[in-house]
Amino acid sequence: MVQASRPHQPVSSDSLKTGADTYSSAIADAQNYMDWVIEQFRPYLKGEILEVGFGHGHYSNRLSQFGDYCGVDHDRESVEHARTAMPGRKFAVCDILAREQLRGLFPQGVDAVFTINVLEHIEDDATAIANLVDVLKPGGHLLISVPALMLLYNDLDRLAGHCRRYTTTRLGDLLADQPVELVRLSYFNPIGGLGWLANRLKRHQSLNDDAVNGQIALFDKYIVPLSRALDPLSRSFFGQSVTCIARRR
Repeated sequence: MVQASRPHQPVSSDSLKTGADTYSSAIADAQNYMDWVIEQFRPYLKGEILEVGFGHGHYSNRLSQFGDYCGVDHDRESVEHARTAMPGRKFAVCDILAREQLRGLFPQGVDAVFTINVLEHIEDDATAIANLVDVLKPGGHLLISVPALMLLYNDLDRLAGHCRRYTTTRLGDLLADQPVELVRLSYFNPIGGLGWLANRLKRHQSLNDDAVNGQIALFDKYIVPLSRALDPLSRSFFGQSVTCIARRR
């Protein structure tokens, strides 16, 4: 079985990646999967919506329908590309580890913070979460999805620059001292988790080769409905991701 290098420890800062280097290009076309992700958070997407780490930018197409949208990323190239590709939307460069940057951009706070597959790239995830909670208005919601379970860590995580994968316990512990109430904390996408586990059996050299992009397209077209059907049965113990919804007190 192929093992990623030292999967039980964080990736060193020298190997951290940014922007398009952190995801497969086919993810941008995975509409069924993206719709499913947004469905988990839909009741809490309203008012001023902040997307942290917008990546390929396609979630913004949906999020901007629900409220006053702004996307932030610390990768300047990604922000400049998004501004050119989507001139009608707001994007800004921001390091979420710097609280004063977030507060400078959103001095009145926001109603929802939406962050998908971001925290696993950040070594100091505790500070990142604290700063995201801080920028929420009272009653606002922190909406998180992160990769689940170090058991699933493989070459694709390494190539994407993931420092870790999460359990519900770890994410819950990071929020335990924050002024929030947990609305939901569970695993998500069981068949995706099995697929990620199977990828430990194969050596991967790129996130953007035909094999990886083919897997994404196949999953989105044929497997998403089945995984959605099974998801309620596995939320307490297994999935490709951890989903968290937390309300600011």
